[in-house]
Amino acid sequence: MDSWKSAWIILKKDLRGDRLYLIWNVIFMLYTGLMISVMFRPSDEAKIYISPVSDFLMLMLIPVTGFFFSRRSFSYLKEDSYTQMLRYYRTLPIPLPVIMKSRILQLIAALLFNGIFFYTTIYLISSHLRSELGLGQFLAMALTWTGYGLMMNGLYICFELLMKGRAYLWMTLVSMIAVGLLAFVIDWFGGNVTLFSIEMSKQYSLLSPLMWGVLALGILVLIVCCNLTQRKLVKRDLA
Repeated sequence: MDSWKSAWIILKKDLRGDRLYLIWNVIFMLYTGLMISVMFRPSDEAKIYISPVSDFLMLMLIPVTGFFFSRRSFSYLKEDSYTQMLRYYRTLPIPLPVIMKSRILQLIAALLFNGIFFYTTIYLISSHLRSELGLGQFLAMALTWTGYGLMMNGLYICFELLMKGRAYLWMTLVSMIAVGLLAFVIDWFGGNVTLFSIEMSKQYSLLSPLMWGVLALGILVLIVCCNLTQRKLVKRDLA
């Protein structure tokens, strides 16, 4: 419990230092929520129609809901700010488990904070989506995509803490290209992940097996990635 308390202290310190940057989070989430909401419109079959671009946007943008915009995140390439942070924590010294737990708390806080603005904007702007999903059903859809966000952010935590700024940038670009190709392949075979998540949420609401399955997978990937990162951080040269 002491390590979680110390991790919470680190998180609060970081958020206090970057309070002005949170405005950018709000603006970006409102903008992306508005952009996604226009993808949902009625079809001739009295069902909701979803643009094929929706999968690409959702798969690309949902992981961003796990980030707080901060001076550190804006300057990671120029200043290698994450490596500097780890070097600073090592001199204090702060144990690695505390560092990892503070990063997990940051991820959870970001998903909650950004998710409120992102998903609320989608639900309020898209009247066609509201006509298909009740509040509980929409919450199930949001939690389904939150599970995906947990999974992707587990990978990004590895990149962030185990690599220098330039390598982190390249790995992020590679992952984005891979996600874009995945969206293209799914559309090529006539599928639509966004529509599938809506249909499952509409049918099962908060008992959706897709929601619980993706959440469980996201938590598992996050735990594995954080444990792997912690083990490798012991040997990482921060010079």
